[in-house]
Amino acid sequence: MKSVVDRVKESIDKMPSLSPVIHKINEVANNVRSSAQDLTDVIQFDPVLTAKVIRMVNSAYFGLPQEVKSLKQAVVMLGVNTIKNVAISSAFLGRSYLKGSTVLDGEDFWKHSLGVAVASKMIAKRLGVEDKFIEEYFIAGLIHDIGKILINNFFPEEMKKVLEISSRKNALITDIEKNILGLSHEEIGIAIGKKWKFENNLLYAVGRHHLPVLTGQSAIFSMVVGIADNFVKILKVGFSGNYRISPIVEEIWKVLGLNEEAVFEALADINKEIEKARLFLK
Repeated sequence: MKSVVDRVKESIDKMPSLSPVIHKINEVANNVRSSAQDLTDVIQFDPVLTAKVIRMVNSAYFGLPQEVKSLKQAVVMLGVNTIKNVAISSAFLGRSYLKGSTVLDGEDFWKHSLGVAVASKMIAKRLGVEDKFIEEYFIAGLIHDIGKILINNFFPEEMKKVLEISSRKNALITDIEKNILGLSHEEIGIAIGKKWKFENNLLYAVGRHHLPVLTGQSAIFSMVVGIADNFVKILKVGFSGNYRISPIVEEIWKVLGLNEEAVFEALADINKEIEKARLFLK
């Protein structure tokens, strides 16, 4: 009989791959010699994605002064990095859904994920991250719990046990998951991220938001998403199955030069920003 870990690994293999267009978008966006036209040409290979990107760009989320009518105009106005991240988040959401009859409530789960996405972006702004890189923090927050989607959809009984224990014990959800499944949602998330060829920044956000990394190029993503996750739970924005609110370790505050007061200040308009970002889930 197969172990739960083996069954989890098989389930990861069964998850649909991201469109090859997404990998090409990453390639073009990461090439310093690429132009707005180069990115436009790649995205246009996928007409559905093109329509979604234009719809998102024209939403209240970006608040542009005029309507954008073409993809190239969108790239020129918002920049290659921003459009790359809009395209990737759209493609990710098209591949990730919670089965309706299982344990996690879909509306609550996505409200939490969107809350962490918006909070990550707002904290990154507070840290002075350049505008052209800011949307990557939004995606990092949006996808941070991707491992839970797989657990919920493929292992509903195990997910039910995880939630029951989590509601009764003040234990780390990752520890509870490891005891029941042999793997945590962070480890599962990393495996899915590697299958989908996510860059290191997103892998750190997915795989280390409960115990953030303090050093290294991508460490900031694990710290920012970890803080965002905690504060969204404190503010009771949605629910993703985790009852515990862990204190942020002092070293993280020191590395980022932040404190609780500064984060609450940065998140003052979070509900308004979540409303603007809701289009990402449609």
